[in-house]
Amino acid sequence: MEEINHFSHKNHPLKLLNSHTIVSATVGGDEEKPKFIGCSVCGKPISSGFAYGCIQCRYFLHKECAQLPPTFNDPSLYNHLLTLTPLNSTSSRSWHCNVCRIQKKPGVFSYNFSKDGECIFAACIDCCVVRIACRVEADAIKEEATTKVHHEGHPQHTLTLLLKPAAFLCDACNTYKDEGLFYQCDSCHFWIHKTCASLAPTIHLTNHPNHELVLIYSLPEIFFNFFYYCEICNKYIQRIEWLYHCANCRYFVHIRCALNAEQTSTTQRDVSSTSFVDEDLKDLLEFPMSEAFTDPLKLLHLDKTIMGDDDTKEITHWSHNHPLIHNVVHQVNNMCGMISSDPIEVCHGCVQPLSLPFYSCKDGCSFTLHKYCTELPLKLQHPLHPDHSLVLINTTGHGINYKCIGCFSYGNTFLYNCETCKFYLDVNCAFLPKTIKHKSHKHPLIQVMDPEPLCSACDKYSHGISYACKPCHFILDMYCAMRSPHSLAHRYCKGHEISLMYPPIMDHPEDFYCDICEIEMHPKFPLYYCHKCKNSFHLDCISRIDWHANMLYKGIRNVSYHKHPLTFVRRKKTPKYVCSVCNQDINGYLSLECRARVCNFNICYECHYKKL
Repeated sequence: MEEINHFSHKNHPLKLLNSHTIVSATVGGDEEKPKFIGCSVCGKPISSGFAYGCIQCRYFLHKECAQLPPTFNDPSLYNHLLTLTPLNSTSSRSWHCNVCRIQKKPGVFSYNFSKDGECIFAACIDCCVVRIACRVEADAIKEEATTKVHHEGHPQHTLTLLLKPAAFLCDACNTYKDEGLFYQCDSCHFWIHKTCASLAPTIHLTNHPNHELVLIYSLPEIFFNFFYYCEICNKYIQRIEWLYHCANCRYFVHIRCALNAEQTSTTQRDVSSTSFVDEDLKDLLEFPMSEAFTDPLKLLHLDKTIMGDDDTKEITHWSHNHPLIHNVVHQVNNMCGMISSDPIEVCHGCVQPLSLPFYSCKDGCSFTLHKYCTELPLKLQHPLHPDHSLVLINTTGHGINYKCIGCFSYGNTFLYNCETCKFYLDVNCAFLPKTIKHKSHKHPLIQVMDPEPLCSACDKYSHGISYACKPCHFILDMYCAMRSPHSLAHRYCKGHEISLMYPPIMDHPEDFYCDICEIEMHPKFPLYYCHKCKNSFHLDCISRIDWHANMLYKGIRNVSYHKHPLTFVRRKKTPKYVCSVCNQDINGYLSLECRARVCNFNICYECHYKKL
């Protein structure tokens, strides 16, 4: 109301004024601006906002003080009706509040009880305001409790507000807490907190800034095909839970997590980052890379790939019976990064494409080693096997095939082993980085070897080396972490780069189906997606795991399943270079090819092994 009549100032009505008007009105002529303009009821300054006042009499009241009820009855405070009274109408010149026992200055109001003109009980405004507000709220709740409520979250029955708090399992937020008043169903065992019953229909979260989140009272049926997890607490989403969600992005959060989102994300960030400083993070390798990361030794010993005059021209090496000579020029075109039909020559130590400088057998056999592979330590202390040292051995020519415990690929060349524990680690896995950064997660990931961890990218149990952020319960197997490049080519998308995408895929409400295996894809996991062709691919469908990456075979084989001899080879050709049996890409893979003039038969080593 713009104007009121107040019992404490009967001569003039009080008008609603802003604080600037009040200050200006109290300054007359050459008077200085007053240091203090107080409320006549509570005695506290009027510094901002609005107040009721009479400029003529310089009489002002806070808006809240002007609206105080003239009488107040609270048996817990005093057993008689209390009246709002100016101090100057009582017989006392100075007084103490009978509730808080604080001395009050003359001239302020109190709620008091007087008998025969004598003040018996007086309570200051500060002590009474809180109680008055509680009483108003209680009266409103009592009135609300008499009304039957229909709620969208429980449409089949009406709800009644109960006036006494209780501890129960809330059917909305799924927490067992005593949090004030609650609604109870009149017909069944449905209980929800009063605060949950009045949740906002939409909210905005910094965790999902592009779209608002909408309140839903159960998981929509269209999302029943897959399991979903809360984006904040990472716990499984039940179908009957109340949630905030973004349907386009398949983004789901529990209502309790959504309301505490900022606090939760801050806590996780602080816990996870305690062991790292900015300087440490700058030196970490970032994934995914432009190519699958299969050659950590080359990156680790990059300085040794630079050819110098001091390189030894001839050496003897423990892994080979003949002297090795230093090479600075390739005899054939087999550079790793080129697209060529020439065979890819590989190192007999790490089974990675040969690069300069390298050593080859002086006596003419096909044995070759990278310069840095000739300098590998013969013993290694590895954090994944701290109890014993690992010894470097060469299994070539011994008819021994081992399975690396890091990548679970079979091999028959160099490996680090602990014969006591039967622990085998190929030379590439032995020198993988201990900590990395990855696009799919905001914190550094640390190398671990957990028993069958469930990968957060492909949702499959992996064996061997993984990279994890323990505080966030986030883990990537080695293939999803390192060997999935940020883009690649495929014959299904001619001439297009197929990008590695991470959820949520914005504004893509349609379902994804893998164009290779034709199975519906989980929208919460990474996928390869061609924006031009609209083709989608599972990571392991478009770039399958090479379980024989460490196998080294050369020469010709006669096989029962093909009429011509087959030659072991590794080639880098075009995306159309596929296995004649499984129809999968064999670029860079160990395979066997028929070199008969009229035959184009190729078979990957995995299919060859199965046929044997």
